[in-house]
Amino acid sequence: MFGALASAFHGSHLWADRWLQRPKDAVLKGLHGDELVYPSDGKSAAEVSRENETPVPACVVGRRAATAHVLTYAAGQLIVTEAVARILGLRLPWRAQLAGAVINFGTHWIIDRRRFLLWLAKRVNHKDTFIAVATVMRKPDTEPDTSGPGTALSDLDQGLHKLLGVIAAAVMAHLAVPARRRVRGTAC
Repeated sequence: MFGALASAFHGSHLWADRWLQRPKDAVLKGLHGDELVYPSDGKSAAEVSRENETPVPACVVGRRAATAHVLTYAAGQLIVTEAVARILGLRLPWRAQLAGAVINFGTHWIIDRRRFLLWLAKRVNHKDTFIAVATVMRKPDTEPDTSGPGTALSDLDQGLHKLLGVIAAAVMAHLAVPARRRVRGTAC
């Protein structure tokens, strides 16, 4: 059960995280602060004036984008997990699915909002230095990108998501396998 769930989470992670994520959500999910921005693209209302769109605080736009992303991620991963379980003839009780969802999707939202990830990176082997150095230039004569694909921040984000997927798979397997079938120290 654990192997099937861990494989399903690992195998579906990038597809659900990158392929299903709307570009708008990818750009906006890390916005924070009280600065007024436009929800469609995150542009500052102080720099651009639009008659047909009402600006809102950046933190609201960031939370909405992160939530939209996690909902599409969750839907994709739940579909793959259920398909794998059915193909293999495994039974996933609702409480196991709920526990896995809380771990996978709740932590995904927290990590993708970036504040916790940056806080953790600073405290674990000074990964904040790695984040500052491992950047990419997307276009000539522009500032280096510190958070998109190919950057240290993106790699740390993916590594943490995958680690938490393993933990979610272990918790789900534990809840899915009846206690009478689990005996510590017995061979598989």
